[in-house]
Amino acid sequence: MDFKLVRVVFLLVALLPGTSQAQLSPWAKALPEALGSSFTAKISSPFSTQLQRRLAAAKAPDIRLSVARLDHAACLELPMHKRPHSTAFLFKTIYKNRPEIWAATAGHTGQLGEKMLLTFYNGKKEIPVRGTIVQMGPALLSDASLIKLETSLPPELQPFTLSGKPAQPREPLETWGYASNKLYHITPLNFEKDNTRFIRTDFPATQRKRSGLCGGPLLNAQHEVLGIHCGSSPEDKSYASNIRIIPYLLQAYHEGSADIPVIAKHLTFGSIHINERILYVQCTDEQGHLLNQEDIYDQLPQSLLLSLYQDPEVRYMRFVLGAYLYENPVYRVLVYDKKTGRHHFEPFLYR
Repeated sequence: MDFKLVRVVFLLVALLPGTSQAQLSPWAKALPEALGSSFTAKISSPFSTQLQRRLAAAKAPDIRLSVARLDHAACLELPMHKRPHSTAFLFKTIYKNRPEIWAATAGHTGQLGEKMLLTFYNGKKEIPVRGTIVQMGPALLSDASLIKLETSLPPELQPFTLSGKPAQPREPLETWGYASNKLYHITPLNFEKDNTRFIRTDFPATQRKRSGLCGGPLLNAQHEVLGIHCGSSPEDKSYASNIRIIPYLLQAYHEGSADIPVIAKHLTFGSIHINERILYVQCTDEQGHLLNQEDIYDQLPQSLLLSLYQDPEVRYMRFVLGAYLYENPVYRVLVYDKKTGRHHFEPFLYR
């Protein structure tokens, strides 16, 4: 057997661009069996090391080709170190049997209709992709935005797959994001809570630079997206918008509207339009007398909804909703009846 020839063939296959792990695996298994135990020793150097590197590269995705620094197009004239920036990532999905590729980021990083620049860096060159924020999640119920890509996507970029399963306890999680123009890999993150809207994990205190990380993907062990990183707290907790919001965002973009359920654990109080905001929640008794009113500012905690629901004197929970239609404010009220478990809508009346 001409081991030099075998070594050359293996080396060419191992280093051939585009050769996947699946294509390499049969070679790596079959030839040692066919050639005997002396095979490994005879071609171990330099081929073995190069093959192992090639196989490892084929197995592990290059996250740099999936996660981008996100800049506001209006700020591109500023020096890079002075630009406000965040993070975005690519994902692939299917909408009504049509494959699509989008970018996603945290909702608070930009405005609806804003032009954005996504810059991917593969270690050798920058790969710019332009896009526009075309859909945002409902205020208080999510912190997510869809970016429609406006330039053709270079073939080397690698969109993520969205996870079809929720995060699991003790599952190793990780996130990636740009801070100070550097891509950080933050791991391990320990899962703590998933309330269907947001996922909470711990966050390493050693990660000092955090500004710009928002919009990065929260990934499971299979590198599938579970959520969109939207912030961390001084108590070293991290929060991510659950990617369950993505189908609603896609529906709103394609169909012009989508209804988002208002949920607290096992309770569904009704659904609101994706562009509506819950301004405050009123609780009334059987006769309609006002018992309590909670103004909603930054978030709508499920713990608050459950607390209001568990008050024995409360019969009706009234969610006062606001939205803008052609730049004019529009209000209505979602009324949930605790006794029947049903809901309906009423016009908003100034008092």
